[in-house]
Amino acid sequence: MKALSFLSRTPGQLAAALSLALAITSAATSAATAQAAEQAAEQIVDHGAASDRLSEAFDALEAAGFTGIVGLSLEGETVLMRGAGEADPQTGRLFGPDTQVDIASITKSYTGMLAAQLISDGTLSADLRLADMFDDVPADKADITLHQLLTHAAGLPGGVGDDLAEEDFDTFRANAFAAPLRFEPGTAYYYSNVGFSLAAAMIERATGQTYESLLRDRLAAAGIQDTGYQTAHDTQRSVHLRDGRDVSEASWGGHPPNWNLIGNGGLVSTAPDMLAWRQAWSAGELISPEARDLGQTPFQDEGGGASYYGYGLVVEDDPELGRIYWHNGGSAHFNAHWRELADHGLILFVATNQRHLNADRVVDVLTAAWFDRPWQVAPATPPADASLKLPDTPAARLVHDYLAALDADAAARQAFIEARFTPALLAAAPLQEHLALFEQVAADLTDHRLAALQADEAQVRIAVYAPALGRSVELIFDTPDPQTRQIAGLQIG
Repeated sequence: MKALSFLSRTPGQLAAALSLALAITSAATSAATAQAAEQAAEQIVDHGAASDRLSEAFDALEAAGFTGIVGLSLEGETVLMRGAGEADPQTGRLFGPDTQVDIASITKSYTGMLAAQLISDGTLSADLRLADMFDDVPADKADITLHQLLTHAAGLPGGVGDDLAEEDFDTFRANAFAAPLRFEPGTAYYYSNVGFSLAAAMIERATGQTYESLLRDRLAAAGIQDTGYQTAHDTQRSVHLRDGRDVSEASWGGHPPNWNLIGNGGLVSTAPDMLAWRQAWSAGELISPEARDLGQTPFQDEGGGASYYGYGLVVEDDPELGRIYWHNGGSAHFNAHWRELADHGLILFVATNQRHLNADRVVDVLTAAWFDRPWQVAPATPPADASLKLPDTPAARLVHDYLAALDADAAARQAFIEARFTPALLAAAPLQEHLALFEQVAADLTDHRLAALQADEAQVRIAVYAPALGRSVELIFDTPDPQTRQIAGLQIG
């Protein structure tokens, strides 16, 4: 039974309901957890040999095009800390332990950690409603609870604005409160950046501190100094894009992060900070053991019973590796992943500025290497020497205009969307989501080398080299009318 099925009860009942939910969740998974832990304990690893295998795997990753930073600790002791490639292509500065990276949606793990402590010490309540904190909450969202926000069960959309815009909290709040819900709160799961930003706002109102100052104070007590937003960011240590932009410019828009990011994404950190943070959190030193256990409860089935969402982290019980906690995150330019194999005392962190060998993949390779399991790394594919020349046809003009829009600003992309998308495709998602997809594809296809073009009556297919992925990517435009070539659907893969 899912814990969230209890959340329609009255506020006075919710504390008991959460306790009951914990008990039921524990009972439902205890057998699998015990079996996984027992099997994990049987896996004896020669740490010296494992360290050698990690070095071999990292060398292979670097040779295949991985750029970024990797950190791995065992029982609190660092056993691997290596960088690959340039953190700043314009100066040649390499990735290293002091490189500040954008950890993207891993920010949610910090928000969940703070919320768990505040709930545990009584400053906040899991059943606190939006209407208890804000005066202008519409009726459909008034009873959304902090617990639902922290477990992606509020029914809120993924986003309601532009991460790079200069928007204040009132604008974000108005957009969030005006957005239609995807489902009745507490009845399903949908990953929502909006929900975590609202949770961060509730934290601010309850404590009287800004989200960043509260987080920085908590981390400083554990000696963690390089994690935060603008008060932590150091452009001399930040990862930069090839065009010279650092994290503050590429991820925040060149100004302090707005509320489309605060609490859900955009924090900067370093690999040593990430390992120290997770170690102190897991040990019950950064927050109380009670708060740790609350935040790491597998509350919400993410869809299928294989993984559950706690407060800002995913909880899994692997049949061979035992209990695993993790979260990842990605933006148009950066991606990262932390993972703890709790039954082995093993913590991994990876951050990259490309997606051919993204952080998820690198974590998988390093985990396999540690446990002496098979792994493979595919090298990047070099681009073609020249871009394919386009004929003068409706299909080719569509491709030309699309690639030009990728290389243009948001206004030009919006003009393309409004001119080229069918009304049904336009209505399928908010404009901001269409623009976000454009931004993501543009980050991948910066080279714009067209390798192939095929068209029939209903589709236009192209292959474009993607430097960030180290290979060509196929894009399929569904175009029911071969004369107008209006886009009714787009597949990227």
